[in-house]
Formats: sequence, structure tokens, C-alpha cells
Amino acid sequence: MRFLLFTVICVSAQNIRVVKFSESDPFRMGEVTSRRIIHPGLGAKKTTLNLSVSKPGNEFAQHVHDYSDDTILVLDGEVNLRQGDSLRLFKTGDCAFVPTGQIHGTITAGTGETTMISFQNPPDLILYSGARDSKKTGIAPKGDITPGAVKFVSYASKNGEFTNKALGAMRATGSHLKLNNGQKFKTAVKAEGEQLLFVWKGALKVKSGGKEYIAGERDTVFIQGAAELEVRSTAASEIIQVQAP
Repeated sequence: MRFLLFTVICVSAQNIRVVKFSESDPFRMGEVTSRRIIHPGLGAKKTTLNLSVSKPGNEFAQHVHDYSDDTILVLDGEVNLRQGDSLRLFKTGDCAFVPTGQIHGTITAGTGETTMISFQNPPDLILYSGARDSKKTGIAPKGDITPGAVKFVSYASKNGEFTNKALGAMRATGSHLKLNNGQKFKTAVKAEGEQLLFVWKGALKVKSGGKEYIAGERDTVFIQGAAELEVRSTAASEIIQVQAP
């Protein structure tokens, strides 16, 4: 288990940036408008990060990623994962890991808005173009619906990894980190790797050489290339960490 604190010591300050949520770009799938936070437009090659807020009954259209795994976390609310005519409910604190080639979408359940994040490994550029929107094109997605292929886990019950190779996630590891105010941890990124730290609650401070970076709620620290990081929370914090080596 690795814990991160945001005081960052890194080989080069240029490979660390704080991406503000206000800088994210919208894209639409079905009836849901999402925000792309980390994406190839920022130079990302191994991971993405998207956030959506949707109303009850709204559907994020069924689609398939030809070369990417998709990991979906419900931060608040509840949704049904849809595969054809099959629906599987998952709620706040739950995660669905969708392997490459599996048809999937979501329909927001419950009586209030639902907030979700997702990350694809590697990035799927076509997702942002609208070409995968089966509601828009009127064409059913081509892919598989394999019983048991999609894995459901409780990320909120873990203080550490919730997706990894043991679950079938071969391209990236997802971790849920709960930090007390002032708590620190260290992490590293390899020369060809990428890592992100999404701040769902709280705030982090990152130092790199003589520079200091601040990440608040819904901000994301994105690191590319060789780096050794020390991270410190400046408030009680809840972080989603994605490591794509």
C-alpha cells in the first residue's frame, strides 16, 4: 500500500501540474454531460480522468472501448450499470471495472443527482468525439456482454488499492486514500509512467524542488515521467490515485 502526501520532490518540475476542475472541457454521451479533466489534449498517454453529474433517469449511452479498460466510481448517489437489457445497481463508494471490449453504459437511479468519475487506460480519443454515443447514432455498440467480466468492488471500504492486476486491471492501479490533516506519504512514477491524484475532499500541498503546488477539492495533480513524490494533506482529505506505469 502506498500513501501519498503532497510535498513533491521530483526530477523535473515540468512533469507535474495541477489541473483545476474549472479548466475541464465538457463532452456529452446520451443524456449525460461529463467533464474531461485528464485527457490526451494535456499530453496524457496512459490514463484519463472524467467527471459527470447526472439526474435521475439520465443515461450515459452504452458503448465499447476497443483498446481501453474503463473504471467507474460513484462518488455520490447511485446508478445502474447497463449491459444490453441487464441492469446492476451500484452506489456511493462502489466501483465498476469494465474490461476492454465489454458493452456498458449507466442509468442514474435514486431520487437525486449522482456524481461519478471514470478513468480509461489507455485513453480512448473516440469517446470524446461522440462517435461512441449509441443514442446519437442509433446504432447498437459492437462488443461483448460476458457474465462476470465486469467486476464490482467497494472502493470506499479500502484505504489503498481497489483495482489492480489481481482484479484484471493490467494497465493501471486505482487507490482510495483517506488522509488526516497533515498526513504525508510517498509515491514514485517511472520514466514512461503517469499518475494522477484527484482530490474529492480536502486539499493537498505538493513541493517540487523550490516550487510548491496546491490542489483543492476537485483539483487533480497530474504527473508524467520519472518522479519521486512526497505528498501532504492540508485538511482531512479523500483522494483517488491512479497509477499507470
